[in-house]
Amino acid sequence: MVNRILIAAAGLGVLLLQILLSDFLTIRGLRPDFMLIYVIIVSMRSGSLAGIVAGFSLGLVEDFLSTGSLMGLAPLTKSLSGFMIGRLRGRYITMNPILFHLIWISVVAIHFFVYIYVNFQHLLEADALSFWLTYAYSVLYTMIFLAAFQFIRPFSSIKAAPN
Repeated sequence: MVNRILIAAAGLGVLLLQILLSDFLTIRGLRPDFMLIYVIIVSMRSGSLAGIVAGFSLGLVEDFLSTGSLMGLAPLTKSLSGFMIGRLRGRYITMNPILFHLIWISVVAIHFFVYIYVNFQHLLEADALSFWLTYAYSVLYTMIFLAAFQFIRPFSSIKAAPN
């Protein structure tokens, strides 16, 4: 029970951080997705179910607070990311580390592809290069913050939470 309350409180803190820092960190309309980073951490620590719940709830709040986004897109992509990354829970020791990191990086890339594709389909039809650059910059911008988190606390040190 206490673990769930801490996850929810930290999620609200990350949401507040996203809201407060989004204006300062926006570059050409793109900003890092701190909520996705939080969903990744929760999923690796607590598993798929917690990742789905965190991703869906934070994505739903993100959709309510943002304008111009399709309702339900953020909960869908974040909960799918939470599920897929949650399947990696506790597997760092048993898997090849390169494969482990390639899998979660691929999940992040898929998350951004679906999100950018649905939001910027018109850009893909009009100017494919701009679409792919927007996609690459979105992934790269969030990955920079994920890399900074990796230096602070590597995924290999995140232990699975007790059930």
